[in-house]
Amino acid sequence: MVTLLELFIEFAKIGAIMFGGGYGGISLLYKELVELKGWISDQEFVEILGVAESTPGPIAINSATWIGYKLGGIPGSLLATLGVITVPYFVIMAIVLSLYPYMEHPVVRTAFRGINAAVVALILYALISVSRTVLLEKNTGMINFVALGIFLIAFIILYVLKQHPFVSIVVSAGLSLALKFLFGI
Repeated sequence: MVTLLELFIEFAKIGAIMFGGGYGGISLLYKELVELKGWISDQEFVEILGVAESTPGPIAINSATWIGYKLGGIPGSLLATLGVITVPYFVIMAIVLSLYPYMEHPVVRTAFRGINAAVVALILYALISVSRTVLLEKNTGMINFVALGIFLIAFIILYVLKQHPFVSIVVSAGLSLALKFLFGI
């Protein structure tokens, strides 16, 4: 059982170190909520990410809202969302007020180079963590070829055809539904 205070504190902690925006934060959410706290399973995390990514708004806030609701109903949803946005808001305000005038300083630019590199690592970690759950069968660890095929089609839509992510989401969902209801897979 997760208390509302625990939800708020955990999401405030995640928000405080969520460099790289929502995508960088996916690895933090996964590490804290799945691996360390065990509040949600791998599969639940992936499902929540799917909903959070395909609905309007930032993925970190959408994820916090869904996870908070799952763990604490409407009050949990509100507190998780408030937690994930409160600390970053004050951090950004502090940066704007104190650091912005020095953004072109070599030391500041060098520090941000390191932060940007770490953000790429966070995104890669999230990719690997989530893709294990999506692209491998849970019981056997074998490749889920249906999910892999849909992934490749979605990637082609985004990267090769340069379509909007919404197109990729709709086509992927439609393809998955068609495969299930027409062919039973």
